[in-house]
This record gives sequence, structure tokens and C-alpha cells, in this order.
Amino acid sequence: MRIDKYIKIIIFYIFLRTMEKMFMLALLITFLFCSMKIIDMKYVSKEWKPLKTVIRDAVVVLLASISSLFVFNVSNGTMTDFFNIVTDNKVLNPAATEVFTGDPGF
Repeated sequence: MRIDKYIKIIIFYIFLRTMEKMFMLALLITFLFCSMKIIDMKYVSKEWKPLKTVIRDAVVVLLASISSLFVFNVSNGTMTDFFNIVTDNKVLNPAATEVFTGDPGF
């Protein structure tokens, strides 16, 4: 095999791992939406809506969350950066925050 093929396989693996995190987060968002929708129907409005409507709303939420996470990933950065923003962690990138600590050359 050529080196190019190995590089393509590595890039595909990294892309697949990122997409896997996005799909898992989108599924979690959809699950939370469905749970809140059922709680709303059972306790708040006390009126059960057809299952077809709930499934349609869940599919819309799933597609919207996948597309918004994909746009964020393409425009800003990685999913780790996204989770750092969500959890309000102050994580510094060591490559971007280099400091000169040696003796001056003058």
C-alpha cells in the first residue's frame, strides 16, 4: 500500500470518530426532547397527541441537531472545543500559548 492510502485511512478514521460523537450528542438531544414532550403531555397539558406527531417532531429535532453540530464542527473546531464551551472549562491550547522564558539575545 502507498503512503497516501494510509493517510486517507487515518483521516477517514478521525472523521468517523468526530461524526460518532456528533451523532451520539444528537441522539441524546433527541432523547431529552422526547422525554420532555412526554412529560409535557402527561402532566402539563394532560392531552395525549398522536404518536405520528411526536415522531415527526423528534425527527425534526434530530436533523436540526445533527446539522447544527456539523456546521459548528466545520466552522469552529472540534467537538472537544464544543464541550469546553458548554461546560465552561478554561482549557488553553499549549501550542497557541507559547511563552519565551530564555535569556534575551541583546
